[in-house]
Amino acid sequence: MAISTRQGDFVESYHKPLTPELERLRLENENAGIPLILKETEDMLSMLLSLKKPGHILEIGTAQGYSALFFASRCPDACVVTIEKEDSMAEVAELNFNNSPCAGRIELLHGDAEEVLSNHIFKNKFDFVFIDAGKTHYREYFSLAEKLCNPGAIIVCDNILISGWIYDRTLPGAKRHRTNVKYMKSFLEYINNREDLTVALSSSGDGLAIIKLDD
Repeated sequence: MAISTRQGDFVESYHKPLTPELERLRLENENAGIPLILKETEDMLSMLLSLKKPGHILEIGTAQGYSALFFASRCPDACVVTIEKEDSMAEVAELNFNNSPCAGRIELLHGDAEEVLSNHIFKNKFDFVFIDAGKTHYREYFSLAEKLCNPGAIIVCDNILISGWIYDRTLPGAKRHRTNVKYMKSFLEYINNREDLTVALSSSGDGLAIIKLDD
């Protein structure tokens, strides 16, 4: 684990904030212990977005809005729809969106992600999806989001390594999160066995599953 931490620190030392506003918001979130994408993850997402150039982005798991603002800033011609269940998180995210130049291109849907994805009428199909919410529900989120995507869309799932617990049960906290590990392993096996998907697993950040739907 020490080597992994040193590698991560080295990679993150090359991270360049996309905007001063995002740099400030990242620092605020980190100091307050608010979950947000790691710098290494952000850089990987930035590369994927530059290649895909999505017009419509869906995010499942808003927190206080950092990643949604990153998506909107990185893709100035894209519209972002983001879903958040927790009242306190959604309230702060809405304020952050309203105070951003990207405000008109970000739509926050407040509610349980499975219910929103099942019942909300979306105006457009999505080209890019980012899943970063309850780890026991990744398969449900993926299956619902997949139906809302254009052919060839990319779906990225964050935190698939779950702090390393998914491959090392001796790490502190592993037993307490064994349910998350069980469901995540099942999800990874599911997408890996789908012949109609192109799947790449990356150790960037806390692990990413990068999935391309059939064209």
